[in-house]
Amino acid sequence: MASGNGGQIAFAKLNSLYSDVNTVNLWFPFVSESLEHTLQELEEGTITSRRDAPDSFKGLDGGGGDINFEPNPNALGHIFKAWFGTHAASAVTAAGSLGANSGNFSAYPQQWHKFTPRQSSYSDRTFLEPYNVMVYRDVGSAWLHKGVIAPNFKLQVQANQLVKASVSVMARQVDRIERTAAIESLVSSGGRPWVWDMASIEVSTIGVATAGLIADTGFEAINLSFDFPHEGVPLLDGTKYNGEFTPSDFRRVTIDGTVSFRDQDEYDAFTTYEARRMRITLLNVNSNFYLGNPASADTTKFLGYPGLRVHLPQLKFTSWSAPIGGPNRLTASFNAKAEYSDADGFSVCAELLNIVASVDYTQGY
Repeated sequence: MASGNGGQIAFAKLNSLYSDVNTVNLWFPFVSESLEHTLQELEEGTITSRRDAPDSFKGLDGGGGDINFEPNPNALGHIFKAWFGTHAASAVTAAGSLGANSGNFSAYPQQWHKFTPRQSSYSDRTFLEPYNVMVYRDVGSAWLHKGVIAPNFKLQVQANQLVKASVSVMARQVDRIERTAAIESLVSSGGRPWVWDMASIEVSTIGVATAGLIADTGFEAINLSFDFPHEGVPLLDGTKYNGEFTPSDFRRVTIDGTVSFRDQDEYDAFTTYEARRMRITLLNVNSNFYLGNPASADTTKFLGYPGLRVHLPQLKFTSWSAPIGGPNRLTASFNAKAEYSDADGFSVCAELLNIVASVDYTQGY
């Protein structure tokens, strides 16, 4: 009898949406998944004397679904590369710089990565970069989703919780293969997932300058949704698979959350419809573990620890409410959106500190 704890997800980056390879080279840590092989139905429309439904035929063949996971800095970079597309990186400290009690990761360099949204298509067949994603369900063969793109991604930070994330994928083709064994696992270099007390949120009180950012300790929960709707395009190419994946709407980043109702600052920003800058940081500060040389560790400079930093240079509040639901404590709920900043050249940017080399995010099969 199959069970969930015997399940596995692995993936590999592809060079082309049409790459016909069964390769997966990295295990991906996950909590649950709903990846599915889907078949569309084509039903005859000819009128006959019968009231019974007419015959049907196999239509478009594809796949997709959601993967829920607790993000860590090594695995998260692959999701960012799939959604953002544009990537820059540098080694902060060289290999062999030993961290205190860093164990298996002591010989790895500290790597800095920056992800920004691409403005040009990856290829003439897909705007986003394609991947293979394999899911094994503890019995028999594994399912291999080929030509996968990731148009939607969510990040959730809530008080008294582990940080959570989910990614939605679309697959051009689904096959069954023998389960892949003995490949590298994307475990956290910090030895633990991000926890809510590792998060800090900064918001500018006036304007969008980085210098105006001030720590705001009133947030109870904040959720970021990275949405870039796509549609599959079937072609007259002799197959039942989508021939292209193309954007079907604008790329949008939306933010919602809950704030302890201490003042009306967010309401003022909502009513004036003024843009503010926001920066969200997750830093796994552990005195027993450093990335690279311990002398380089500096939380104020985002250095030395497994970390994530999301920049929203031009954020606008689109809704705000603080209803009285009874006699007890009040909280305010809000919705906001990220707008493109001409000064920064992006609507959202993500930085990661981890031990993953740049080539691991870019090399394809």
